[in-house]
Formats: sequence, C-alpha cells, structure tokens
Amino acid sequence: MLSKIKPYGFTLFAKRYGEEMLLDCLERNEQNGIVYHREGVIGDYDAFDDVEKLITFMKEGKSSL
Repeated sequence: MLSKIKPYGFTLFAKRYGEEMLLDCLERNEQNGIVYHREGVIGDYDAFDDVEKLITFMKEGKSSL
C-alpha cells in the first residue's frame, strides 16, 4: 500500500492543481534539495503514508510528518 501513495499523490495533485503547478513545485523543491530519487527509486516523496501530507509537502516543500 505505501508504495502506491507516491503515484496516487502525484496524480491527485495534478488533478487538483494542474500539471503546470505540479511541475513548478517539483522544480522548486528540487532546487531546495528535495529529490524524487535519492536511493534507487526511493526519494523524499516516499516518506509518507498519508496522501494529504504528501500533497502538502509537495506544495510547501516541507514536511508535516
């Protein structure tokens, strides 16, 4: 189940806010040191078990874990 949070969160984010905002947030986050893949296919966006927390992290660039 946890492995499905990231793709679901990214899809939900794009549906809510649009693809352009998703890409803008990913670019901003990457510039701030947040990475999609850190070790193999695991990265900073994989630390979540709640899709809403993942979306907040994507939007704000900081964790509310």
